[in-house]
Amino acid sequence: MQKPSMERAFRQALTDPSVRADVRDRLGWDDSQVSRFLSGQMGLTIDKIDAAVECLAMVITSRKYLDFLAYGAQVGTACYCVRAGMGECGTR
Repeated sequence: MQKPSMERAFRQALTDPSVRADVRDRLGWDDSQVSRFLSGQMGLTIDKIDAAVECLAMVITSRKYLDFLAYGAQVGTACYCVRAGMGECGTR
């Protein structure tokens, strides 16, 4: 399994004919800007970051939040043991 990559996501979106035009239009780019971006000759300006992340169907979140979700899933949101005062599941 590959680690998620913004570079890979942009390359896929900007080379896929079914989504390229939508991404290009939402970023306010023309075809020459897309080519320069993909070749590394042009970057993404800060005012386009939100639109770019949205175009890629991605969401920005913090590690702290993801750690909380992982811990909550491990303990279980409906854990009977904790609610009955017997500690965390699997600790006794």
